[in-house]
Amino acid sequence: MKIVGRMRRSRNYRDVLRIAAIATILMFSPLAFGDWDPGDPAIYYQLPDPTGWDVYAEWQYGVADDWTADSTMAITDIHFWGSWKDDIVGSTGDILLRIRSNDTSGYFARPGNVLWESVISEEDYTTRLYTTGNQGWYDPRWEDRWYPNNHEEMYQYNIDYIEDPFIQEEGETYWLEISMDYYGCHWGWKTAEEVNGSPAVFWDTYGYCGGYWQQLKEPAGWCWPSPPQYLDVAFVLTPEPATLLLLVSGIALIRKKR
Repeated sequence: MKIVGRMRRSRNYRDVLRIAAIATILMFSPLAFGDWDPGDPAIYYQLPDPTGWDVYAEWQYGVADDWTADSTMAITDIHFWGSWKDDIVGSTGDILLRIRSNDTSGYFARPGNVLWESVISEEDYTTRLYTTGNQGWYDPRWEDRWYPNNHEEMYQYNIDYIEDPFIQEEGETYWLEISMDYYGCHWGWKTAEEVNGSPAVFWDTYGYCGGYWQQLKEPAGWCWPSPPQYLDVAFVLTPEPATLLLLVSGIALIRKKR
């Protein structure tokens, strides 16, 4: 009996060490950045169109797209794609994120009141070259500012830890608005493979299209004589730092060995 007691105490001690090791990893997880790839955990995603448009997102007057929450949880990671006009890469600065309510009072759904806002400084996100290929540049505020086959490089932007995350409520529809504070050149948010929910919208800064939020469509004349198609933009929402999966794996391993 004494031998069995020692074995149990030894096994419990090893379990405590495992949990402590996992807790240490989680303690420092906000410092670890990671990319997102298809198949990785996500609560919502719209993949980029590799030959699509990059839609100009002016600082504080950005582009927005909607999603409907299928669960109640905190959004701590946001990933999205974009490119630079003419492949002239400027110096990126802060990213302004806003989450808005869903306004259905008009003839099309659009962003409503700001529910959450965060300015992400350049040291708090990472960028990687995601893919290359012929892509178009598009400033929807002007009839003549669209350029097919304008650039080759598409980048992914990874915000992997938001200290004060937004809590989405199951069944609610929200709008994610993004704009980039860059230096020189022009940056755009990449369009998605397909439209999910309502089409994306852009802020019509100069009132050329009637002012306020306007639905995002392909440039007039691009698909002539067919009518321009609606567009969405590409982004991913993740509920928690990826390292949280280590805790689940560690606990499962402990249970398995008992």
